[in-house]
Order: sequence, then structure tokens, then C-alpha cells
Amino acid sequence: MGKKLEHTMKSYIKIFFIGILIGCICRLLDYFPADTLWSFSSIQTLLGFWIITNTVIVLLSSSNVCAGISSFLYMFGMTLSFYGLQAILGLFIPMFSGGFRTSLFVMYTVLSIPCGIAAFILYYWNKDNVFNSVLYSLPIGALAAETIAISVYLSKYHTFLLQLLMNSVGIIVFGILFFRRAKSKAIFAVSLILSTLLFYFVLYHREISMW
Repeated sequence: MGKKLEHTMKSYIKIFFIGILIGCICRLLDYFPADTLWSFSSIQTLLGFWIITNTVIVLLSSSNVCAGISSFLYMFGMTLSFYGLQAILGLFIPMFSGGFRTSLFVMYTVLSIPCGIAAFILYYWNKDNVFNSVLYSLPIGALAAETIAISVYLSKYHTFLLQLLMNSVGIIVFGILFFRRAKSKAIFAVSLILSTLLFYFVLYHREISMW
């Protein structure tokens, strides 16, 4: 996969505006009903879409610094437009009322920082050593953990189908790509199982028990 993101101002402006575009789309999707089978509004409320898109950013980056900054700017741009669009549309459309939610904007802006740090670290999967097998397993493990949780939720409440399909495609595509790239296939497989279990029990197990 060719590197498309560079450590340049032009590249960072481009990824920032992509984040703004995605944020606007997510803001509009957020007003679809959440309790339908497809639940279009689930795209931004769950982690799968953000894991997939940030993983793509790392894959397209030319360095670890580029990956970290690009991931942060993408998430910050999304957050800015997500809450900014609501404030603007709320001036004209009652369903968007509520104004600019400063506390949520600040919270998700702060959360964009660990996203950038994670991207900075994940880029080291390009190193030719066995540790890259562990790094390659992490985004797939996170996707797999959420997919298990979504499957349970879907079976009980008949919603989140779109997110389930999106995550499944991400697991398949990244799984094939990263398995081929992993220095050690065995370490990759073991790390994938362990990371899936870790993410599942840390992020979803307690929530599932409450459903």
C-alpha cells in the first residue's frame, strides 16, 4: 500500500479537512433512529469505524510522527465539525437545537490525543522484527471484541447490523493484510486471541452483563 500521508503542512491540512467532512456526515447520521435494524447512527457512537479509519491512516502514513499527527488532526477535525455543525444548524432547524456542547467538545478533543499516540506506536509495525506481529494484532483484536459484543446486542435487540457488517469487513481485510505482513504468524495468531480477550473483558464484558 503506497504511502499517501506525508510530514508536510499540505498533508496535515488534507487529513484535517477529511476529518471535518467525516464529522459533518456523522452529525447528520446521528439524527437517524438508533433503534432500527441498521442503526445508521451507530457509526460514530461505537469504536469500530474509528478503529478502521485510524488504522488506514497509519497504513497510509510515511512515518510514526506523520501517523500520530494525522490521526490527532483527523479526530480533532471530526470533533470540531460534529459539534460545530449542530450549533450552526440549530439556529435554523429545531431538531439540531442545543447549541455548541463545549464540555463534550473538550472531552473528545482530549481523547484525540491518545488516538494520536496509539497511531504513533502502531506505525512501528513497519519494523522488521517479531514485535510487529503483536502491533498488527491490536486493531483487529479491538474490532473482534466489539463485534462479539455487537453480535450479542443484535441478537437481543435487533439493531447495530451496519456496525456489525462494517467491523466484520474490517476484520477480514486487515486480518488477511496483517497476517501476510506479520514477521511471526504464530505470534500474530496468539496476540490476536489475547488482544481480543483483553479488549472484550476490559471494554464490553460488564456492559454485556447488564443487557
